[in-house]
Amino acid sequence: GGSALHAISIHGMAPFSSTCRPTSWTDEGNSSRPEASNDACNPPVMVSQTSQAPYNLNAVERTLVIVKPDGVQRGLIGPILGRLESRGLKLVGLKFLQVSQGLAEQHYAIHRDKPFFQDLVSFITSSPVVAAVLEGPTAVSVVRGIVGATNASQAMPGTIRGDWALDIGHNLVHASDSPENGQQEVALWFREDELVRWDRNLEGWING
Repeated sequence: GGSALHAISIHGMAPFSSTCRPTSWTDEGNSSRPEASNDACNPPVMVSQTSQAPYNLNAVERTLVIVKPDGVQRGLIGPILGRLESRGLKLVGLKFLQVSQGLAEQHYAIHRDKPFFQDLVSFITSSPVVAAVLEGPTAVSVVRGIVGATNASQAMPGTIRGDWALDIGHNLVHASDSPENGQQEVALWFREDELVRWDRNLEGWING
């Protein structure tokens, strides 16, 4: 007994028939044209209608990241900033400083009426910190995802806090929690002339 070719339909394509003669090219060189064949042999090519939106500079956000005193004392400045840069975020501001009482109180002003306010101020002024401004599309949410949960004991492995921190009081990093707060915090910690606008040649490989 002979075997029969069965029709196969994949994602809406026309079935392949045993009587179908696939298109081939003649031996007349580049000027040759395909031999005639029926439509079943040559189903229409399905082209995706989706396309990637162009990089929109208006969607770029800036966020403030602070490597807190515990991160500085533990020698984690490089590893922490390295994770953020490796993700594709662009560094536009960086400083190493001893935080003043006044700056600390302004930074944590939203918590002024909370019982832990003074603890926050005392901790961030206890040793130098690194303040950084990073920018990129949805930079605020991207950074917070890399940093991990505020309570380090609940942070997922693979995040900064999940890998290197144990408790909420020593969670290594501050990161802006919204685009609006990002703008306000950047303005509080950096003068405009301390922020560098620069072109990164690999931008198209990250945001293209």
